[in-house]
Amino acid sequence: MSSVFQGLLQKFFLGRLIEQKQASPETVKSYRDAFRIYLEYLDAVHRCPPHEVGIEHMEAEYVLGFLNHRSSKRKNQTATINSRLAAIHALLRFVSFEKPEFSATVQRNLMVPFQKTARRQVDYLTKQEMDALLDACSVKDALGRRDQVMVLFLYNTGARVSGLVNLRLGDIVFDGSGFAGSVHIVGKGRKERTIPLWKTTLSAIRRYSEEHQLQPGDKIFSNSVGGELTRSGVRYRIRRLVEEAQEGMPSLKAKRISPHTFRHSTALHLLQAGVDLSSIAIWLGHENINTTHKYMEADMDMKENILAKLASPSTNPGRYKLSRDVLAFLSSL
Repeated sequence: MSSVFQGLLQKFFLGRLIEQKQASPETVKSYRDAFRIYLEYLDAVHRCPPHEVGIEHMEAEYVLGFLNHRSSKRKNQTATINSRLAAIHALLRFVSFEKPEFSATVQRNLMVPFQKTARRQVDYLTKQEMDALLDACSVKDALGRRDQVMVLFLYNTGARVSGLVNLRLGDIVFDGSGFAGSVHIVGKGRKERTIPLWKTTLSAIRRYSEEHQLQPGDKIFSNSVGGELTRSGVRYRIRRLVEEAQEGMPSLKAKRISPHTFRHSTALHLLQAGVDLSSIAIWLGHENINTTHKYMEADMDMKENILAKLASPSTNPGRYKLSRDVLAFLSSL
């Protein structure tokens, strides 16, 4: 039975994920980590080494024990636990297709529920805060000029950090004048989209690429020593810019700002400019417009907060007199 499980697991990764679905390297890595941790759990808690794990060890009782262990012992966040469960569910759906005789085990496991997550308010930057971050980029040195292009690109496109670190000069398309153009982005799930660029963004990219003598196949952004810029490197630079900008813009201190915050800011500012949700969904690369709807809710929350600060109109209570005869009042309606 253990050899059956191992064969199915390998076929799931090589056949289903990589070959058929062409999952991104990040997805494959996430699923790989989930099963590596699960096998380590079975070995440590149930004394079942990896080479002895079988389909029976995918029963709901084992999976629930694993999730509880990650929550209580390892103090994993809800999002992390749900990610591990999603990987297990994906494997078992594949098992039900390949080996229908295990359908009972699969169905019981698929009934293991995801944990509810607290709905966080969308963090976003105001236009004044965005200007403060751009001003914090020192254009006197190469690192500051790179950071300025980085911030402009994130805000203009609403791209994820993966889209930024993988961006190549050949992905930028200039028109004949050189003052207008677009960028081709491969986003989450290998979804492709083309986004128009502002003149300021294009000009900054052009100057930066000429300064570094970049070729079409070169990645635009590199680290301080000329190596590959990583996601953690981007997060670090954003934190430093926020710290620098806080002196002149104290409101930044109350916000948790990451590269993804620029994506939220782009979406919210597009909505406030009158762009419809379906267009914003295309801009961000959302397959389901319901994913984009959270920005509508964030915009409404912001408007309600503004309204709460306004004084309500004064009323004159003497204008209306209560009728003593309720029936007469009702008859008059």
